[in-house]
Amino acid sequence: LFALIGAVAIAIGGLLSLASLLVGAAGRSEAVGWLLAPTAVLLVFGIISLGSVYCLHVESSLAEILGLQPTTAEVVDEAEQEPPETTSEPIRVTNWEDAIAASGSQSRIGDAIRSVLADHDPATLAGIVLLSDGQSNGGSDSTVAMTSARRSEVAVFPVGLGSSDAPVNIRVVDLDAPRRVYPGDNFSVTGVLQASGPSAIEVEVQLLDALDADANTSKAPDDAGNGETAGPPRFSGDVIDSKKVQVASDGKLTGVRFELEPESVGRRRLAIRVIAPPEDQNRQDDLRDARYEVVARKLRVMAVAGGPTREYRFVRNLLHRDQSIELDVWLQSGQKGISQDANRVLEGFPSAAEKLFEYDAIVLFDPDWTAFSADALDMLDRWLAQQAGGMVIVAGPVYHPRWTRIRTDPRVGRISGFYPVNFPTRGPLLAGGRQGGDNPWPIDFTAESRRAEFLWLTDDPQTSFEVWESFGGVFDYVGIKSPKPAAKVYGYFSDPTTEIGDSLPVYLASQFYGAGRVYFQASGEMWRLRGESDAYFDSYYTKLIRWVSEGRLLRDSNRGVVLVDSRRAMVGDTITVRAVLTDEQFEPLDVPEVPAKLLAPMGRIDEIRLLPLKGEPRAGTYGGRFIVREAGSYELRVTLGDALDEQVLRQTVQVGLPLVELERPRRNDAELEQFAAMTGGQFLPVEQDTTTASISAQLLGMLRPQPQTTILPGTPDQDFNERRNVILMWLIATALTMEWVTRRLQRLA
Repeated sequence: LFALIGAVAIAIGGLLSLASLLVGAAGRSEAVGWLLAPTAVLLVFGIISLGSVYCLHVESSLAEILGLQPTTAEVVDEAEQEPPETTSEPIRVTNWEDAIAASGSQSRIGDAIRSVLADHDPATLAGIVLLSDGQSNGGSDSTVAMTSARRSEVAVFPVGLGSSDAPVNIRVVDLDAPRRVYPGDNFSVTGVLQASGPSAIEVEVQLLDALDADANTSKAPDDAGNGETAGPPRFSGDVIDSKKVQVASDGKLTGVRFELEPESVGRRRLAIRVIAPPEDQNRQDDLRDARYEVVARKLRVMAVAGGPTREYRFVRNLLHRDQSIELDVWLQSGQKGISQDANRVLEGFPSAAEKLFEYDAIVLFDPDWTAFSADALDMLDRWLAQQAGGMVIVAGPVYHPRWTRIRTDPRVGRISGFYPVNFPTRGPLLAGGRQGGDNPWPIDFTAESRRAEFLWLTDDPQTSFEVWESFGGVFDYVGIKSPKPAAKVYGYFSDPTTEIGDSLPVYLASQFYGAGRVYFQASGEMWRLRGESDAYFDSYYTKLIRWVSEGRLLRDSNRGVVLVDSRRAMVGDTITVRAVLTDEQFEPLDVPEVPAKLLAPMGRIDEIRLLPLKGEPRAGTYGGRFIVREAGSYELRVTLGDALDEQVLRQTVQVGLPLVELERPRRNDAELEQFAAMTGGQFLPVEQDTTTASISAQLLGMLRPQPQTTILPGTPDQDFNERRNVILMWLIATALTMEWVTRRLQRLA
């Protein structure tokens, strides 16, 4: 209202000023003075009124102050009163059990404290409540984070969870079993045990085996039938061997090894179970199972070599000696009628698709790609993408630079697509790489390599990479521009002088190619592993070839294949799934989504959705992912067809627990007390007789709100009021001055 009165006063004053000008122009100067006096008063009053109201409501426009348009608050209020629009989309319900589940493989206390200090103003924090057992096994140093909290004067109140005494418990930490074995070939199964308690524990360890269809793992029911902790998980298999093992109680891992021979062809399941003492605190970790398959047929491998390199000769001899492999070779530089240690010597690439599709893996040693016709490359593409073939490409200095320099041949694009890396197309990078180096350089392995079992030269991954570190390294590599976006890099050539764009050259990499796998090695120098041991070289290539070809050997149906990025994982890891599927007419499957079932270790079944992969050039390719939240054997099943012709595709993942966490199965009171002492907080241990109410009461008694000042919009501001008054005084003085000048000009004063 006050603003409206001021606006009316300004309008009237403006009209009177126009009237005074008209009267003065008519020659009646004596009447001008009478008009200017009320004009000045009205203008001054109106300006002061509007200025005062606007200074108190700076968040509103002049039109909103005068009521010419609704305010923002009114618009929001009207919008809130409108009924919400109905949508046809289904309401998604959040599964909070999965959303807040502890799915990580590390406890990062230091990172958590630093994150709180970074996201909040320390001056407003009454304290930080830390719920932990004090065992930090990842991230930044916890002591550094506590120092930052003390510097910011923020107290940390640790609430100690768990027991400070090591529980009496014996557990099966891991089970290492091959995924595929052959009839008549003995194989080993290794279980890893760990114990905690006041003294060492002697237990009986049993090995059980059964057909996968007959085996079943489930929780043992308690006395009330709730399926909890009366005994170890049940496994419906036969005990085929047992051993007495003494396990130290200091958290160290103890291995137990069994040897067995496959009984029959097909999918089977085995388990290792410990007969724990009565005082064992957790019966659910007394058993660990795994799936494996007894494969009757031999692995069909084709070796293609541009020339008789040393790498080719050693691998050829290795595969020819392996009784589980049938080897055919095509030595491109060889003459007709040459002799090779192989089942068959080929004179060229197979000319018919049915002959090519008999092979499970193709290993190429610096191949002369120009000897492959366009039809041969098309068949090779179909063999990889649709038949889940496995390809190993070992680059070399002779033929590799030749085909990469070709510009006009349309085959080059198809050949480049097979590789998991990009090659330079012009300039000096074409001559990149190294040929005939003077010094060897070790392979710089990535974190992804730790999960690649074909790089395990021994049964133990840690020992394997110790061998890789002692390995002298390689001299040469071919020029690489970059890895492809979907590729996995396992190792780089480590010479720092070879960096291009802040990245070392890729030496080992792989990628999915449709349903198949392609593995790339930047030079043929793995024969140098024989300097450490012949067994290391044999292990590398044998595991590698079986790994790239496992998609074909483990196919459950000719309608497709299901692949996972890693068949061994740790609790909390995310597993990526890729499926290449066809319909009943063997055309690429075209549906919005493919349902799958995930069988967890203790019998729980989860639903997984596989969706079409965006940007995938091949139709019928689906992908998804899931998080493994418990240790044991997971199986993913995709069912195709109807009840009359049902086909099930399977893939398994073996999941273990982080060893660092298992080595410290007790609450670290000393660490938690140090956190509290450093920051001025207090340690609150949770014992057996401690209640949640008592902990809450103690925290409420110690936490004090920090004083803070918050200036809300629209509240009085003394500095602003002073500035407003100064402006108003200048406006008044200016108006009075203008009135005086006007009167002087009209000779009224």
